[in-house]
Amino acid sequence: MTRLLQAIVNKHISMGQKCRKLLSKDGITSQELVIDRLDGLFDGITANIKLQRTVLANIGHTATIAKNLDQYQFIICSEIPSMHDSDPLKLQLQKYRIAIIASFVKLVPLLRTLNSDEDLKKWNSFANILLTEASETVVKARTNQKEVRKSYSNNIRLKEALAFFGVPEKEIDHELESMYFAS
Repeated sequence: MTRLLQAIVNKHISMGQKCRKLLSKDGITSQELVIDRLDGLFDGITANIKLQRTVLANIGHTATIAKNLDQYQFIICSEIPSMHDSDPLKLQLQKYRIAIIASFVKLVPLLRTLNSDEDLKKWNSFANILLTEASETVVKARTNQKEVRKSYSNNIRLKEALAFFGVPEKEIDHELESMYFAS
């Protein structure tokens, strides 16, 4: 298991910590995007989105995606405890929550340096894949739909996104299975 995956699971998934948002300011309704410190994963950071827009074309989109990912991370964290462990959507949602936290681990250093619009564009691309998957799965869970097989191209794109964020899908799946189904 990767160190990142281990840190996320041990400190923020299996410990049953209180759900909280990662952002205290979203860069959309405020000038600044403020990502709060997350124990063992990253220090907090503030980025002035309004100021950076003049230099980095993709920063506004980054703030939008981060705001939405944070919202879904919070929703997933809040709704997971009421789901039965055998529900396959529970595992999917936990996978996405892990990946969302990992995406912020990747975003913080990008915001700290803010030297490449291309890096933000790449983060945005993979984060958007994750956002789409997470939001669709939350809707399925809320409407009691069964998980439907993803198309091959969606599976490949999700695997690429998870790998980009440093949490390979096979490793997440293995960790979640051992967490929920270990005897």
